[in-house]
Amino acid sequence: MEQRSKIPGLALVALSFTQCTGREQAADPIIGDWRAVQVDGEKHPQSHAYDAQLLVGEQLRIGDDLAGELALYQSAELDGLDYNSERVSDLVVDASEAPKYRIEVAHDFFEVGQEPYEPPSYYDVGGYDDTGDVDTGSADSGTDDTGAPAEEGDDLAGLRPLKLPSVPQLAPGGTAFVCTLERDTLTCDREDADELKHWVFTRIRPEDEV
Repeated sequence: MEQRSKIPGLALVALSFTQCTGREQAADPIIGDWRAVQVDGEKHPQSHAYDAQLLVGEQLRIGDDLAGELALYQSAELDGLDYNSERVSDLVVDASEAPKYRIEVAHDFFEVGQEPYEPPSYYDVGGYDDTGDVDTGSADSGTDDTGAPAEEGDDLAGLRPLKLPSVPQLAPGGTAFVCTLERDTLTCDREDADELKHWVFTRIRPEDEV
């Protein structure tokens, strides 16, 4: 004799709902690494203006929390060795209107007349001719320019003119990209920019050579 178990219809409905619980929300498609392939109609990355062997380019790196960094990188191969360096700035993505995005970057490396691939420069505000001597930070020996010890009552301020400390350049202000995502292509316009305004990024896959 064959036995069959009957499950009430309400129980079946309850079982069907249990399959929906515990599902993770799909990750935003903008998450990942992106490489600039075109800027204002010009192909990127491209050779450096002063060194054809030096390749320079830009990347967006966006994490799961929609925060990340904009990287300006340069790479070169010399005598069989690879040389790489980069300059980065934090970014945050507003994905509230996806597939349209706003990417806010903390620092604007693209100001006209500014070379983004050079280290920050410093300028001297001293009011006298610099002798080129290096300040080692050691204690003052108390000698004047002749090497003789200072005498009591000497005008030390007159013997050694005051030099104000070097002042570092302030970090540039922020910038923002307004972008549209379609599959693996991110097309962006940089706000309030006359140059380096139109950008096209493509997704970097794990198998791609970075």
